[in-house]
Amino acid sequence: MTQKEFNELSKRYLLGKTTAEEDRKIQAWYDTQPEFHQHNTPDEATQTIGRRIWVNLRQATYHNSRNRITRMAWIMGIAVGLILAFVWLSQVELLPPTEPSNQTRHAVAQRGIELKNTTFSDQKITLSDGSLVVLKPGSSLIYNKNFNKTKRELHLHGEAFFDVTKNPQKPFIVHAGKLTAEVLGTSFSIKNAEDSKNVLVDVLSGKVSVYAEKKAPIASNSTSDRPSVILTPNQRVKYLSAENRLVKSIVEAPKFVISKAEVQKLSFVDAPISQVFDAIETAYGLEIIYDEVVMRNCTMTTSFDEENLHDKLSIICKLLDSSFKMVDAQIVISSNGCP
Repeated sequence: MTQKEFNELSKRYLLGKTTAEEDRKIQAWYDTQPEFHQHNTPDEATQTIGRRIWVNLRQATYHNSRNRITRMAWIMGIAVGLILAFVWLSQVELLPPTEPSNQTRHAVAQRGIELKNTTFSDQKITLSDGSLVVLKPGSSLIYNKNFNKTKRELHLHGEAFFDVTKNPQKPFIVHAGKLTAEVLGTSFSIKNAEDSKNVLVDVLSGKVSVYAEKKAPIASNSTSDRPSVILTPNQRVKYLSAENRLVKSIVEAPKFVISKAEVQKLSFVDAPISQVFDAIETAYGLEIIYDEVVMRNCTMTTSFDEENLHDKLSIICKLLDSSFKMVDAQIVISSNGCP
């Protein structure tokens, strides 16, 4: 269920216009919201809405006198939850988040816009510059009301995928915890869990500049005092907050960076291993390090299909009595050569 669908369902439920199946969906949602079960006291505006809704609910359930008390109590509990949720979701102007506190967040205007995914599925958001954001459940996105007018800058809590519209004049900047990712036009994902001090950035296409928030005095304009890396497709960086360090690696499931038609052409019969490795580099955009002299007599008959990169490398290395490991976003092959 998308955020829009959830909002529409909430409105119709509070007006007593939902079906029995939709009522069950609302109940399932309410059961997963323990904060609403505490019956926190709503503000005056919420109480006013609540009184109006209570009248509608009482009229809608009056005919069932035997279970009226139990059902009305249950419905009221859900109604309060929906009121609180709907009122909160309707707020588009709010103060920027209080954590983490750094100079970048202070640059955000005093009032901005927050979008939070309170549903159980991914939420697609199209920004004013045409960029697509896929916001994961429980995650939120905060940006200035003037986004894309002079710059494209936003803040992420949680996890999201970004497919950024290219604009060399306006870099796309995402702040996630104490980490910042800056791009011109690319696709990548960021995971900034609230219960974790580490941040992950995975790149699907293009290039992403990732850097930690600098610790130097505000007056300093130098960027040399903060860790930074450039990521290309299928590369990942993990920011270790406690150590203020960036660790570069390869994503868990690398994907082809070329078309399926090009992949199908990658077939080899008794080909030098150098050609096979070159093809892997081209297909995944990753660098392979190996001793060309030691492996000069190694040949391979293979083709590229749907199997993942790790499986492909495992098969190649097993046939050639070799081994591989991932080091600093590179694939390192160790071999004693071939007869």
